[in-house]
Amino acid sequence: MHPTKSNDIRRPPATNEDGLAQLSRLAENVKRIKSVQDKFVNSQNLQKEGRALVGEGILMKVCRKKPKQRAFFLFNDILVYGQVVISGRKYSQQKIIPLNEIKITPSKDTPENPYAWLISSPKKSFVVRANSDRERQEWLAHLDRCIRYACGGTNSQHSAVAAHWVPDDKADTCMHCHSSKFSAYNRRHHCRNCGLIICDGCSKRRFLLPHLDSKPVRICDACHIKLNNPNLDESRPTQRDRAADSSDSDGEEGPAQFAPVPATFYQNVENL
Repeated sequence: MHPTKSNDIRRPPATNEDGLAQLSRLAENVKRIKSVQDKFVNSQNLQKEGRALVGEGILMKVCRKKPKQRAFFLFNDILVYGQVVISGRKYSQQKIIPLNEIKITPSKDTPENPYAWLISSPKKSFVVRANSDRERQEWLAHLDRCIRYACGGTNSQHSAVAAHWVPDDKADTCMHCHSSKFSAYNRRHHCRNCGLIICDGCSKRRFLLPHLDSKPVRICDACHIKLNNPNLDESRPTQRDRAADSSDSDGEEGPAQFAPVPATFYQNVENL
């Protein structure tokens, strides 16, 4: 999709009404939403009264095995993203996260993931990175305003969020026992509660995490002790401390180059 230059950003008439409500009623907004919907394979219906498409762009999503290019679309009530099949023309594997379930945490820049931030939600949590610090700040500002709007002017999101999975290449041995070396026969597993990479022997236990699944999920031995003894002090590093190196699982696909296409936002953040 072609980026809109900053001096070409369309602004609704200045009134006392909320800017997002104005944006949702523009004829161009309806056309933009239909365009996004039509470009997704097997898209859910994105048209909804009061919904506004605030911005869109290509970001790198830090996944379990490697970073992958994803198209992101920010609405005033949901965040939509998917795999880039043909840049600007076709997307697949559509994912939708309600904004009132999302928490945003800026990440410290690293050589591997500069201009990054963490997106946390009950079902899925992952790190994304922009092409520049300016673009990151734009995304963060628009996300913050839209999340507040979706939450009715507050920051009261869900307290339970999915663990941020440590990428596979961050550990050659189990991060729990520190002795079991991974190989083609000794597979890596992830604890669903803390996101650490663990061996099969250290993850025999299952525990019910209602925000993730209706059935008990794999957890490491340390989390099993902690979850069954909630008052027990936890001395291991928290997932928040590892946020810059975390990700969720994602499907396999061919290699993709990060196309540094500037994001498009359809309204100045101060007008949201």
